[in-house]
Amino acid sequence: MILAGDVGGTKVHLALYNFASGRLQPIRDEKFPAHNFSSLEAIVKKFLTDGPEKQEDIIGACFGCPGPVRDGRLKLTNLPWVLDERDLERSLGIPNISLINDLEANGYGIPELAPEAIFTLHSGNPEASGNAGLIAAGTGLGEALLIWDGKKTSPHPLGRWPLRLRCPQPS
Repeated sequence: MILAGDVGGTKVHLALYNFASGRLQPIRDEKFPAHNFSSLEAIVKKFLTDGPEKQEDIIGACFGCPGPVRDGRLKLTNLPWVLDERDLERSLGIPNISLINDLEANGYGIPELAPEAIFTLHSGNPEASGNAGLIAAGTGLGEALLIWDGKKTSPHPLGRWPLRLRCPQPS
C-alpha cells in the first residue's frame, strides 16, 4: 500500500492506495482539520489506527505540502510544523517517505485523473503539446511549470507566496 497526503494550512487529506494493473486503486481516505493536531505524525497515526489496514503493509508515503522542500525538510507556511522525511520515517515506521511541494504533487496527479474529473474552461487545439503552467489559489498562490520532454510532462514548483496584487499608481 501507498500512503498519500495533501497537507494544507486548514486540513490534511490522507489516502491509502494499492497499485494494481498499472493503476492506483483507492482503498480509504479521510480529511482532518490541521489545527486540531500538534503534528502531521499525530494525524497519520490517528488515520492508521482508525482503519483496518496494517501499517506494516505500507511500503511508502508521499506528502504534498505548501512551501519549498529543501533536502527533504520544510517549515509549513501556515502551521507551526517543521517536517523532515527522515524524522517521519522513524516516528511513523514507514519506509520511503517523500515530501514534495503541493503543486508538484498536483502536476504528478493530473495524468491520473479520469476524463470526467477534468473541466475544460477553454478548449484549444487538442493536438498541441508543449510546456504548461499550473496555478492554484488557496491560502497562498502556488505555481508550477509542467515541462514537456516529448513524451510526458514533469512538474517543477516555482514557489508559494501570499497572494498580493500590485497595481500601478494612477498618475
